[in-house]
Amino acid sequence: MNGYSHCNEPLAGKGNRNKNWNDLDHALKELAQPARRALELIFRQFAGLPFKLEHLSKAAKGRTTPADLRAAVPELLRKQYLASVYKTWGDCLFFIPREHLRFLQQYWIRPGLAPRNGSDMRLMKEVKRGLALDLFRSLVWIARHGLPVTAKGVIHRKAVDKLSQQTALQQEDVAGLSLSYSHQDIYPDQTAIMLDMLLELKIIHQGSKAWRLNVSELSLWLKRDLTEMNEVLFQRVLSKFVPAEAELQHFVHVLSSPDWLEGEWYSYDQVIAWLQEERLLRRELPEARQSWLWSWLEAMCGFGWLELGCDHAGERAFRWINLPLGRGLSRSGSKSSYEGAVRSCFYVQPDFEIMVPPEVPFSVRWELEAFTESRVTDRLCIYRITSEAVSKGIRLGCSLADMLSCLRRYSPGIPSNVAAAMEEWGRQKEETRGEVLFPKLDNPTSATSEHGETPSEVETLWGILVYGENMAAYHPYNAIPQQDELFPGLEQIPGMWLKMKRSYHPSTTRQMVDQAIQWQTMLALQIGGEMVEFLPVRLEEGEDWRVKGKLFSSRDSNECDAVLAPKDWESVRLQLPLMDKGHE
Repeated sequence: MNGYSHCNEPLAGKGNRNKNWNDLDHALKELAQPARRALELIFRQFAGLPFKLEHLSKAAKGRTTPADLRAAVPELLRKQYLASVYKTWGDCLFFIPREHLRFLQQYWIRPGLAPRNGSDMRLMKEVKRGLALDLFRSLVWIARHGLPVTAKGVIHRKAVDKLSQQTALQQEDVAGLSLSYSHQDIYPDQTAIMLDMLLELKIIHQGSKAWRLNVSELSLWLKRDLTEMNEVLFQRVLSKFVPAEAELQHFVHVLSSPDWLEGEWYSYDQVIAWLQEERLLRRELPEARQSWLWSWLEAMCGFGWLELGCDHAGERAFRWINLPLGRGLSRSGSKSSYEGAVRSCFYVQPDFEIMVPPEVPFSVRWELEAFTESRVTDRLCIYRITSEAVSKGIRLGCSLADMLSCLRRYSPGIPSNVAAAMEEWGRQKEETRGEVLFPKLDNPTSATSEHGETPSEVETLWGILVYGENMAAYHPYNAIPQQDELFPGLEQIPGMWLKMKRSYHPSTTRQMVDQAIQWQTMLALQIGGEMVEFLPVRLEEGEDWRVKGKLFSSRDSNECDAVLAPKDWESVRLQLPLMDKGHE
């Protein structure tokens, strides 16, 4: 990677992870104006997609040339608004770290659309219970039954069918996203999504004989409350299920803006029109693109976050029921919310039903899953104690003493008839353990690697879906490009070309023009006594050569196409943008 100097601090935005929005707003305003303008244009053109230096010409606009954008890269890297990575074969790429995208969208692209009257709205698609609860039910089933695989490493079809029945999310909810993954003929989309999420969260890993739970990671996950789980899952959906296209990234990030009010209806068509006015979406959207945009909202319903409706005239609308706003949570979750929630309790009824309010931690619900039947899984969960459930719990390694201890620990009390029945059922059952044991969260070695299998690192990092931009395929590169990388050949040109505005021999002038075209930078010209800027684009050959480009007046911000010959100006200087002083 010649032409780069190493940076003292790690990139990829790690330094800003714990800053709040006011800190980021202040930091952005402290950026030099050229760098701030460059960042905005890069953000609008690429969103979070990686790009090469030569791609920056696509983001240039008006007086901000590709050279200006390249010159801003060192400062943006140093202040971690950009990160750099490289592929195995050496191509260096730059991108805006994911944690900055939401902030930049808030800073430069705020919808500002007013809610519409909801009195004439008809509900088209209702919100489902959500990814977090679907994952929980999937994990419970895996804990009870395991996930054996074939010799080809594919989960047995019978297990896939059963696992698919655990989720409220269905194939039709996500079919429009056109997901791509291995063994698509075996795994339905909703099951592939669950498995992908669990792999990326490292809660399960792929072994040679079975996919197994990683109980230590499972314990950390179940310590999060529902709000925290939704935030984590939402960020993974944004990063994983969106194709590697900037306009689609802008669409999904705008749709997740905190400016939307939960429970209020907003016009879908107005959002699309506004994005087109902002030039974040094309004016003429292909039918396939229009279909994907609406399918994204349908998926959000299936994931448990918003609802869709329409008015009497058929105008489509959406409303957020649960907008997951990222707060930069740590890997272990929020301690305070967990400790507060663990004091909450469920209620054991005389009719053997257990009412579990939403604030009861998932780790407590996990204990109930070992010896009860789940009747309702939603914000309020309902379990039932039965003879069959107690028997199954004993086979899964949960003793009667464990069951009674759990009920007493997390409830105000057990009705006497329930306790008596459980003790009778427990005495009637042989306390033999089956092949599959229900893992206990306080025992991290209870179900992870009893066969000595280790997860595949690539599979763990990127799951099974092959959608979006796989940043796991890149390696962090903590470096800053030097001047000769940004402007190749800079050391070989005469310093006078950059410092002094004067007339030159036609052959020298042509060399200066040619260099400006290569660097995509401005020429400072004096024409009729007025100083102007000229961005040359193409030389027109001939004995009396001319150059085509864009002319910028010093009197206003207007630009115009122009074709100039050397005789049209009195003096010329090759104009390079100012470089970041820290780079030197």
